[in-house]
Amino acid sequence: MSNTSSTGHSPDEAQAPNAWAAKCVEILRLYFRVYRVVSHSERIVEVYMEGPLEPVSWERALKLAYKATIDNGCYMRLLKRREAPSILLVKPESSRRNRALVNLTLLLITLGTVYLSGLAFAGEKYGSGFAWSPVGYLTALLVPLLLHETGHWTALRRYKTPASLPYLIPAPPLQLGFIGTFGAIIDMRWLPPDNIALATVGIAGPITGFIAALPFAFYGVKHSVVLPLGSETGTLPVVPLILALLPAPRSVGPHEALVMSPMAFASYVVFLVTFLNLLPIATLDGGHIIRALLGYRTHYAVSVTVTLALLAASYKWPVFTLFALLALLILYLNRLGHPGTATGVEKHDFRLAIIGVLYAALLILTLPVPVS
Repeated sequence: MSNTSSTGHSPDEAQAPNAWAAKCVEILRLYFRVYRVVSHSERIVEVYMEGPLEPVSWERALKLAYKATIDNGCYMRLLKRREAPSILLVKPESSRRNRALVNLTLLLITLGTVYLSGLAFAGEKYGSGFAWSPVGYLTALLVPLLLHETGHWTALRRYKTPASLPYLIPAPPLQLGFIGTFGAIIDMRWLPPDNIALATVGIAGPITGFIAALPFAFYGVKHSVVLPLGSETGTLPVVPLILALLPAPRSVGPHEALVMSPMAFASYVVFLVTFLNLLPIATLDGGHIIRALLGYRTHYAVSVTVTLALLAASYKWPVFTLFALLALLILYLNRLGHPGTATGVEKHDFRLAIIGVLYAALLILTLPVPVS
């Protein structure tokens, strides 16, 4: 980014900032030559500047300003306007509810609905032991989902990006047609500072959840049973590749089926959810990574291409219809494109290469493979 020359601008031109932003404006003056401050609303202040104060570089100044303004209660974002760069300062929305109480309430409800689902699985009486117990199902499902979001949260904390604690979303139990939960989420309240941070946040969740799910998957598949195909043993239309690679309790014959234990089925769900999150679409985890690796335009093109590919695949394999519809919905909701990062700084080094390799490996290992 090049410095913008000062042509006819007087220092501190225009109106004073709102009181909440005064400290953050002073912080920006430590790193940039500020010539105008404009209050757009009670929650938004725009700071126009000519460039960083020497000898600090743009990248260094933006990185320091991002951390300092967040510490002082402001969210900042660089705008690359035609006339000159500026920084938006946004006042965080105040919370009127006890977030910890909400998290705890959702956790208790989800524990109940998932446990009920586990009871339904355990009632099939195909096997016994921890892998076939309601607690085994609950543990194998919720621990990886929570750790997935905790991975995101930890990465966001590392870069000082504001985010809520992870919380679970309850859903109807298996007896009412679902599996007991819609998963776990966090509320990322602002943009990461640069593309390295964005990619790190994107990969931290899937890789943490995947690693957490592996021992449950191995144990759950090991304690599954092989039965003859019949009225009580159907087959799943797709299986995540990693599950297909795990050793079954014994070889499965042409007229037999592996009946997964509740724990193995919980891992099946976790891997499918991980694959969905890894799709390089919009603001999914995979979308964050592709945006960080390839930039705005390529990310948008990849999002559209992958969505169309899923729609095409659903004609041959109807099981992909759900993935295609979800991708289409997510793409529509993010039709303006990925918001990017707070500072616009884009660095390309070995860290991005490592994240790219990890991303490709996870995408392949969780890929749903049609079952013949």
